Amino acid sequence: MVVHQTSFPPLHEPPERSTLSVAFEAFWRALPKSGLVPQRADFRPERAGKFLRHIMLCEAQLDGQSAVRMRLVGTEFENRIQRDVRGKDYLDFLPEAHHASAIESVREIVTRPCGLWQVMPVHYERGFAHYLELTIFPLRPGADGADLLLVLTQPIPIYLLPTPTGDKVMRADTALAYRFIDIGGGAPA
Repeated sequence: MVVHQTSFPPLHEPPERSTLSVAFEAFWRALPKSGLVPQRADFRPERAGKFLRHIMLCEAQLDGQSAVRMRLVGTEFENRIQRDVRGKDYLDFLPEAHHASAIESVREIVTRPCGLWQVMPVHYERGFAHYLELTIFPLRPGADGADLLLVLTQPIPIYLLPTPTGDKVMRADTALAYRFIDIGGGAPA
C-alpha cells in the first residue's frame, strides 16, 4: 500500500521569489522580442551562463494529445534526478488529476502570453523530496513550429518526507504557491 503525504511543511508566508528567479526574469525581458515574446533563435545559451545549469527548455503541445516535452535539461536538475529525462513529457510526472490545470497554465503562458512563477513539492525515486521553484516564460516557435517554454528550476532547501514515485524517476505535486507574471499581455486572475 502506498501512503501519500497530504500535508507539507509550511512555506514562508507568502513565499518569496528567489533572487535567481528575479534575475532570470530580467534576463528574459532583455532578450530581443517579436511582439511580447522572443524568438527561439534569440535565446542564446552562451549568454545565459549563470542560469544554464538550472534551465529547461520545454516544447508545449496543446492540440490533440497535450504534452510538455523536456527538450533541454540543465545539469543541476539532471543531477537531482540522476536520469536523462530529455524527450519525456512533464505530465507523466504529475498526477493525472492535475493535468488539465497544468495544460491550461501552459496555454495561458503561450497564447496570452505571460510568465508563471510557482513553488511545488517534488519527490524523487532516489528517496528524497523538496520544494522546487519554477519560473517559466514563453519563446516563439523555432523552425519546427513548436511553442516553447524557457523554465528556470531552483530547489528550495526545505526537505520533505519523500513518498514513493511508483515507476517514475520523480513525482511533482500540484503548486502550493503560484502567480502569473504580466509581460505586457495581462495576467490571468
